[in-house]
Amino acid sequence: MTTPGDAVMGPHLHRNNQKMIPASETAWAVARESNMLNIRVEAVDGQNRLREVDTGHEFANLCSCSYLGLNSHPDVIQGGIDALKREGITGLSMAEFRIRLGLMEQLEEQLADLFGGPVLPAVTSSALTAAILPVLGSGHLTDSEPLVMVFDKFAHFSMAFVKPIVADETRVLNCPHNDMNYLEDVCRKYPRVAYVCDGVYSTGGATDLQALLTLQEKYGLFLYLDDSHSLSTQGKTGEGYIRSRLREMNDRTLIIASIAKAFGSTGGIAMLGSRRHYDFLYRTGPMGWSQSLRTAAIGTSMGSIQVHRSPELAKRQEQLRRNIALFDEHIQTEQRGDGLHIKVVEVGEQDKAVKLSRELYKRGFYCSAVFFPIVPVGKAGIRLMLRGDLPTEQVQAFIGHLKEVLATL
Repeated sequence: MTTPGDAVMGPHLHRNNQKMIPASETAWAVARESNMLNIRVEAVDGQNRLREVDTGHEFANLCSCSYLGLNSHPDVIQGGIDALKREGITGLSMAEFRIRLGLMEQLEEQLADLFGGPVLPAVTSSALTAAILPVLGSGHLTDSEPLVMVFDKFAHFSMAFVKPIVADETRVLNCPHNDMNYLEDVCRKYPRVAYVCDGVYSTGGATDLQALLTLQEKYGLFLYLDDSHSLSTQGKTGEGYIRSRLREMNDRTLIIASIAKAFGSTGGIAMLGSRRHYDFLYRTGPMGWSQSLRTAAIGTSMGSIQVHRSPELAKRQEQLRRNIALFDEHIQTEQRGDGLHIKVVEVGEQDKAVKLSRELYKRGFYCSAVFFPIVPVGKAGIRLMLRGDLPTEQVQAFIGHLKEVLATL
């Protein structure tokens, strides 16, 4: 017998809130009861010393995606101040393809020069994803014929969130994580295929780029890669994990990245292989709405570019590499030895994960507990982000505390 609720239930082809939300809410409740959510702070010394407003407790933030600490760099902050003073307006609050600040065009030119090709900025990388994936699926970045859209199982929520919209334009398939055999089978079956994935994943690890490039050369596979978690941390000019491994961009590769993480500003960018793509996407979907980068964000982005062109970038990248090597020397994780800065220390159960996070917080280090749906069921733990502005001594101290707490679980 069916109920009225059954009669209106969605098909759940690409998302299922009825299943996901109850499962995740139980874990969030545990974190909330342990006072590990909604912590109000003031910055004492960047992210390396935050002070809890309610208690005065001081701690280092090992959950920040500002992997080089550029969000507190004087040149970045001054860039925002200078832009606001120069323009005297927080923003135009209208679609940029109609009227835009000249300062925005200067930023695009500087980004294109820095990363070696057309760059389209937006208010967030998620806005770019929402604008681009549906028109990629419908074929309007290629030959106007729909592409089969293959999403990696671990593709970030900001991309997976758009699946139902994309599925209204074309066939959407879900690929087991980094399963290149599955992907090649799809390429053999269909003449037009796009693969949607992360470059560096938010829960650790990276895509199999070399295999993807081989499939692109063999089948014309279109690559849509979100490399938000590696921008600025890798590459001579901070171009990121993917772009630094490509000789040049092509019109079947598109890289999305947040500039609110290691880049130190706010917003998102799309690195494009074709000026034609720029001219089309500039006015497409969410890009045509009144939500362009605000004046301060343009300024902080230009300030960050100054840092990227200075010796400071290489200095912070090198310190990040040292911190990664030091951590990997002492702590076993699935990401050990991959050279990347995101680590997940697994403990299995969500209660243990929250307890580990809480005990480390008491000792002066904040690491977020991660559990389903962030990670698979049974693989709960803490996620920590190593940074290039963390002194070696602070990382050593954290490792010592982490070992001690793990031994008590």
